[in-house]
Amino acid sequence: ARQCFLERGVSISVGEIAKELGVSHTTLFNRFGSKEGLMLAALGPPQEVEWISTLDAGPDERSIRSQLVELAGVIASFFCELHQRLGLLQAAGIDPSEACDHSKSEQAFQSLVSWLQRAQEEGRLAHCDLEIVASTILGSLQGHAFTNQIHGQKNAPSNSEEYVERLINSMWNGIGV
Repeated sequence: ARQCFLERGVSISVGEIAKELGVSHTTLFNRFGSKEGLMLAALGPPQEVEWISTLDAGPDERSIRSQLVELAGVIASFFCELHQRLGLLQAAGIDPSEACDHSKSEQAFQSLVSWLQRAQEEGRLAHCDLEIVASTILGSLQGHAFTNQIHGQKNAPSNSEEYVERLINSMWNGIGV
């Protein structure tokens, strides 16, 4: 259903989605209650933010800078897709905040702070305010995704990859050892 909405927009009928999925539209209505319920389930933020487990497991032995670039790239892609999905909800007249679990945002933030703290404790990051660093990274990546969504540059990989590299390089002067 998510792919149908992303590819064809919010005007797609539940019947068309059901046909694509190989189920009846009644099945979708029984499961989600309404088209709005289906849209919230399909387009809202994921229940599990996959990159949090990567943060919780790291950092590994590779350079912190290269890991930050890699992590920031994954997070940037996540925000690009999330903004696209939330934009579709808004276009359908659904308040995107209805789909958001704010505890996931806090969990993501705390996982990044903890990752940075472990790197700092290993002597691989300079002494700095890690909450500010985490806020700067997440805020910059989310802001970039929002700007791309507003200006119609949805998921422009080269643009996002270049931005991520430049962001981490700019920050590295203050946080690297």
